[in-house]
Amino acid sequence: MKNVAEFSSFLKAEVNINPGRLNILNSRATTVTEFLSKNLGPAYVKVERHGSYALGTIIQPVNNGEYDADLLLFLKHDPAKQPADYIRQVYDCLRRDSRFSRIARLQSRSVAVDYAGDFHLDLVPCIERGGQHCICNKKTNRFEPTDGTGYRDWFNAKTVVTHGNLKGAVKLLKYMRDHKGNFETPSIILTTLVGNNIHASDDRSNFRNVPDTLKIVSNRINAFLQTNSAMPRMRNPVRHQESFNNHWKQSDYRNFREKFNIYTAKINAAWDEPDPQRSISKWRELFGDNFGR
Repeated sequence: MKNVAEFSSFLKAEVNINPGRLNILNSRATTVTEFLSKNLGPAYVKVERHGSYALGTIIQPVNNGEYDADLLLFLKHDPAKQPADYIRQVYDCLRRDSRFSRIARLQSRSVAVDYAGDFHLDLVPCIERGGQHCICNKKTNRFEPTDGTGYRDWFNAKTVVTHGNLKGAVKLLKYMRDHKGNFETPSIILTTLVGNNIHASDDRSNFRNVPDTLKIVSNRINAFLQTNSAMPRMRNPVRHQESFNNHWKQSDYRNFREKFNIYTAKINAAWDEPDPQRSISKWRELFGDNFGR
């Protein structure tokens, strides 16, 4: 059975980041943004949410642990600066303020503002260079072309086809990944696989609720995986030159492919089960004993 009401309750109680934590995230993101807008001077352009934070697919971490949220920090291009200089510029700016001096730390492509025990904000400097947006890699001192804004718009268009239910399906697959703990798939790849399997030509009436959407995308993803024994090239759908495969290994892919085949069969069995309680029991094989409580 679809158990639509149970899915709604489960998402609200167990999967979604709880409203209190989300309010704190939004408040601190606003504080950091306002500080940078005032203290980076003419170099500052704007800040946009990025990744799961922009897509609305952040989930509650296992055991209420720490999580991360990304902000794209758009800066004016300075031909005199190297990629590493932009990251250092943001880091030095934060370090000059007592609120951030002890919680800012350098990373390869960002500056993290670490609110220990809760979350960390990854500030990702992004500049426009040669007609394209680039993030900065401090380790290699290279610009890396990307299109985070375009990716967000692409995913949102896919979401419209499913009446908004695509976000719930993504969050459930991420929840299953985190709580099963037996396969590794970066969120960007999992989200791209889901989005790639929603089409503008789809009959929107097939996506009336979250379990219908979950079943459809899982079966489509699994069909794709089972026809590709070797790790396929996972590209940014709005910028095909950009590959996400540096986040994945063949061994990770092989394991994910095997596990996803098993879990898709369980999704089908739970969805097809006509008895309400037996269906809930089968959904619990995927999402744990708190489903349907």
